[in-house]
Amino acid sequence: MTLPKLTFFFTCLFLLTSCKAQIKLPQNLDEAVLYFQQQWTPAELDNFKNKPERDAVIELHQGTGIWIRNNWVYSDRDTALRNYFKALGIYAPDDISSIILTSLHRTLNKKEIELDKQVETYKAYWQPIIDCNEKQKTRAVSNYNKFKVGDNITIYMPVDTSEGNRNAVHYNCPTTEWAFNERKDLILKGTVTKKFFINDTANVFFTVRVTYLNRKDTPILMEQVQTGNERNFSLIGLTIE
Repeated sequence: MTLPKLTFFFTCLFLLTSCKAQIKLPQNLDEAVLYFQQQWTPAELDNFKNKPERDAVIELHQGTGIWIRNNWVYSDRDTALRNYFKALGIYAPDDISSIILTSLHRTLNKKEIELDKQVETYKAYWQPIIDCNEKQKTRAVSNYNKFKVGDNITIYMPVDTSEGNRNAVHYNCPTTEWAFNERKDLILKGTVTKKFFINDTANVFFTVRVTYLNRKDTPILMEQVQTGNERNFSLIGLTIE
């Protein structure tokens, strides 16, 4: 083979390889569904199509779902697809990939995608969490303003013993209410030595010098704490007086 022909051959090979490696970023849900219709083999499409919808979507959540999130959603790039879902009120990457897979399954089975209903389902899930987080932030800021450096405070924390060990924890929204159990839960007393926030004025913290622990065998969020230690506490979700 002559040099010009070799050059032409390797140039074509390079271009084909490059094109194959490029990942197309869909602009909207229709294009995302079409991508898999074009890229998957008929056998892969049939296998996905013929499973019950919930089973099919859950099964691919950690496979194709991760691929969708890594290539189309995550990172700092501001993709049109992510903006498309933001406009619908969908922000969580897991929700985006699930809607795409659900819509693909329904398309293959010639069913209505019912995007509005899908979106409302996810919004209904997140709204109590959003409301709870706002209440937690409001309470945290109130406590932040209530106490000053040098004040003594008492912190109450629920203790998780589900794995046979003791660990003082925070409960996440939307389930944050708990009743203090003096035989199980943690009481910590101390002095506020510093007040600060990180990134957001509602994301507030106290640094506390510990002066008393009702139980010395209880880590806080898996970290051992002793009297005399100084420790940072997020005020979000923290019960203090």
